[in-house]
Amino acid sequence: MHTTQYDVAVIGAGPGGSAAAYYLARQGKRVLLLDRASFPRDKTCGDGLTPRALEVLDDMGILAQAEAAGCRVNGISVFGKRGAVLNSSIPEHAALHNFLLVVPRLKLDDIVRQRALSAGVSFKGDCRVTGLQADADGITIHAQDGQAPSTYRVAVAVVAVGANISFLREIGVLNYTPRPIVAVRAYYEGLHNLGDHIQAHFEQVPMPGYGWVFPTGKDSANIGLGMWRDQASAPGSLRAALASFLEAPRMQTMLQNATQVGAIKSYPLRIDFTTAPTFGERILLVGESAGLVSPLTGEGIDFALETGKLAAEFLQGAFQCSDFGCSSLGGYDRLLRSHFQSMFTFLGYLRKVYVNPLLMDRIIRLCERNADVRRLFVSILLSQEHPGVLLKPSILRKVLIGV
Repeated sequence: MHTTQYDVAVIGAGPGGSAAAYYLARQGKRVLLLDRASFPRDKTCGDGLTPRALEVLDDMGILAQAEAAGCRVNGISVFGKRGAVLNSSIPEHAALHNFLLVVPRLKLDDIVRQRALSAGVSFKGDCRVTGLQADADGITIHAQDGQAPSTYRVAVAVVAVGANISFLREIGVLNYTPRPIVAVRAYYEGLHNLGDHIQAHFEQVPMPGYGWVFPTGKDSANIGLGMWRDQASAPGSLRAALASFLEAPRMQTMLQNATQVGAIKSYPLRIDFTTAPTFGERILLVGESAGLVSPLTGEGIDFALETGKLAAEFLQGAFQCSDFGCSSLGGYDRLLRSHFQSMFTFLGYLRKVYVNPLLMDRIIRLCERNADVRRLFVSILLSQEHPGVLLKPSILRKVLIGV
């Protein structure tokens, strides 16, 4: 067993990890990207890419590739608990694209990873990290590389392992058990009258969860449902909730001649960014490893890509100062808090206020009547506007009294 030297190791080759690796390599850093899987590999997800995610892919030069591999979506439809329906285009934004993409993670993750490799990143798949050992001069990564043990020596590590809570505990950066959302999804083909909108459904779904239909083609889609883990504590209850959602009349019409493709798969989602650690000793966390998944929609690819880029930008300064101590890396936490803390706090409030049988249909009907509120509502769902806007007394009053 020998030790190999790099500047940075990125653990986890999902969108956030590969984006961080790409931007670090662009700075001239020697970057090692590690993943326990061989690529291409699938990842259970809703597969949706918001305009925020598209902005980073565009900056990386791979937006056209992602669009070719997926399905362009031009609007959003929201179906309330009691019959209210909202249909909207994607709001215009000065700095963002006005469309969405749905790209299966089997394709998306490999596109971003390959972009990192084209920038000079070294990749090792089928490599399971077994430990991180930091000291005053750097950090040693112990790994099982296929059948052989390996060690890698770096100045700093970026950890992008999603909701792998056991790993984050093992390396000493997480000391509590987050309360996650759990989700379940399957792919379908032969859908009737699918359209070119992503769909959010609240009929026959345990709230504050929701069901989704994300088109992957003209008659194919990723269809799933998300809910709190404690709502799905009984064995089989998550899949039972999905089955109930699929029995809703609107879904039955869509599914009448459809075929399920592949297995139904479930997965956890961490939404605890407001209280989550974002760094450790010579370690930075990106994306879902820092709890950065929207507590309102469950979307996390955009935040993973953004924090991958932010981590690389922050480390550029750390390398210039040769300072990777905890006091220095605390600046990364302050950077993420300045970008996301207020947004995530208010997204949590918004979920509590509106995602319930009483008010969900009321806010949808208000959006139907009021174009300005509709634009705000959709922009907030896409994380393009601060969610606190919908909690202003003037809007709450309109929702409550129906004017």
